[in-house]
Amino acid sequence: MHNVADSGNRLEKSSGGRRHQWLVLIIASLSLAAGLALPVLTIEQQFWIVLIPIGIFGLSHGGADPMILKTLTTTSVGLIAVVCAYVLASLMFITLIWAQPIVALLAFLSLSVWHFGYTDEAFLSPTKTPLLRWLSGSMPVLGPMLGHPQQTAELFAWLIKLDAAQVVGILVWLAPVLAVLWILAFGCLLFSNTKRPDLRVLAELLLVGAALIALPPLLSFALYFCVIHSVRHFLSIAEHRLLAHRKRPSMTLFPARKILPATLIAIAMAGLAWIAIVFLEPASNMLIEGVRVMFWALAALTLPHTIIVRLWWNRESNRIL
Repeated sequence: MHNVADSGNRLEKSSGGRRHQWLVLIIASLSLAAGLALPVLTIEQQFWIVLIPIGIFGLSHGGADPMILKTLTTTSVGLIAVVCAYVLASLMFITLIWAQPIVALLAFLSLSVWHFGYTDEAFLSPTKTPLLRWLSGSMPVLGPMLGHPQQTAELFAWLIKLDAAQVVGILVWLAPVLAVLWILAFGCLLFSNTKRPDLRVLAELLLVGAALIALPPLLSFALYFCVIHSVRHFLSIAEHRLLAHRKRPSMTLFPARKILPATLIAIAMAGLAWIAIVFLEPASNMLIEGVRVMFWALAALTLPHTIIVRLWWNRESNRIL
C-alpha cells in the first residue's frame, strides 16, 4: 500500500524531475557568475529585461489553473462554483491590496514562501520535510533582501506607497536576522540523522541561494519564478496526469492551446490596467505603475492558485493511497 509521501516520490524520481534538478544546478551556477560579473543595473533596466519572461513563462503556469479546476469538479454546476470561488478569492485579495497594502504585501510574501516551498519539496525530498520546504521557499524572498536591500526596499516601497528610506531601514536589520535563521536551519538539515537530503539537494540550496543574492532583485525573482518554479509546476502537472492516465509523462500532456487562453487574458487585463493607470493618473510614473501592476497582479492570483494547486495535489495523493 502506498502512502501520501509516494506522490512526492514520483515527482522527485520522475525522469523530468531528475533532469530538471541537474539543469537547475547548471543554470544557478551560470546565474551566479553572471550576477557577480554584471554591472549595476537600474530597476528600470531590470524591469524591461524581465517583463516578457515573467509575462509569458511565469504567468503561463497559472494559465493551467482552469484545467486544474476542471479536475476538482465532476459537474458543470460544480465547475461554475469553483470558478466563482477562484475569482472571488482574487477580488478579496485586490480589496486587501487597496485597503491595507502593507498587510497584503506580507500576505503575498508569506503565501509565496509556502507555495514555492511545497513545490520544491516534492522535487527535492521523498518525504515531507518542513525544514527543507522553508529553506527552499524562502530563498526567492530573502535573496534579494540580502544582496540588494536598497533596490528591494524601493520595490517594496512602490508597492505599499511608502518612502523607500523607511523600508530599507527595516530590511537592513531584518534581512541579516532572517539570514542567520536560514543558516541555522540549513545546519540542522545538514546534520540531521533522519532526513538529511543528498548532496545534490544541498548544492541546489547553496547555488540557487547564492545566485538569488548575486543577481539584481528583479532578475533574481525572474530566475526563480520562470526557470525553477514554473517549470516544476508544469512537470508536476505532467506527472500527476501520469498517475491518472498511466501514460508516459511529457510536457505535451499540457498543450499550449489549453494554457494560452487564460494566460493571454491575464496578460491583457494587466496591460490594460497598466495603461489605464498611467493615462488616468496625471502624476503616475510608468515604471512604478508597471512594477505595481506586475506584482499585485501576481499577488491577486497567488491566493486562489496556491489553494487549488494544493487541493489538487492532495487529491492526487489520496488517489494512490
